[in-house]
Amino acid sequence: MMTPILALLAFTAIADAQFITWFGDSCPRVPTKENFDIVPYMGRWYELSKYPNSFQNGECGTAIYRLEADNTVTVNNTQIKDDGSSDTVIGQARDDPDSDIPGRLQVRFSSFQPWGSYWVVDTDYDNYSIVYSCNYFLVNRVEFLWILARDRALPAGTLSSILQKIESYGIDSTKLVDTVQDPAICVK
Repeated sequence: MMTPILALLAFTAIADAQFITWFGDSCPRVPTKENFDIVPYMGRWYELSKYPNSFQNGECGTAIYRLEADNTVTVNNTQIKDDGSSDTVIGQARDDPDSDIPGRLQVRFSSFQPWGSYWVVDTDYDNYSIVYSCNYFLVNRVEFLWILARDRALPAGTLSSILQKIESYGIDSTKLVDTVQDPAICVK
């Protein structure tokens, strides 16, 4: 029998995510960036591709990370909605207190929301980052995946290498959707 807390978590995940696998396999074992260093990770990242989800349905997505004195991170996510207006949400990230694995972070955008996984699978800090999250709730698997970059585009060879790496971990890269980063419509 599912406990009320697990039911709430499963419902929350289902409400916020659109890439859900019902009665499938558990989450793949995905390593994170070895010796991950939060300091060079700070700054602006452009969202190039992601798994579809209900809370990021605009274009021109950016994330700005700022390290605070208490070692938490302020997260500023912005996107341009269909009507041309800007949509910004401020959140918080931290090291996962239940893990000693580098690159395993948690994020949330409300103090009423449970912490969600934010795993930095790989990054070179200067060009790209692969972020993944997977949670298995007895009957379903909920996944998030983002490819982020310091610029609005990556060289084709770099992107190809990223996609190969994603697939090598058992993550389905064919479900990724590109985010428009056209400077003509995206405000910096």
